[in-house]
Amino acid sequence: MRKELITAIPPDEIELILKKSGAKVELVISEAESFHGMPRYRVLLEGTDEEIEKFMDVLRLARAGG
Repeated sequence: MRKELITAIPPDEIELILKKSGAKVELVISEAESFHGMPRYRVLLEGTDEEIEKFMDVLRLARAGG
């Protein structure tokens, strides 16, 4: 499965979150069009549905202060 995200989270932080999640997901990070001067990144996730969901759960908690 593939999933694409557009986010303002810096690439190094995304990679840290991936490490914490323990998910077996491949990331491809590139710059996307900025939004009101704020840099944004396009993140392409590749892996099984379960592994992507595992990563997304940890990402949601990390960004929500959990």
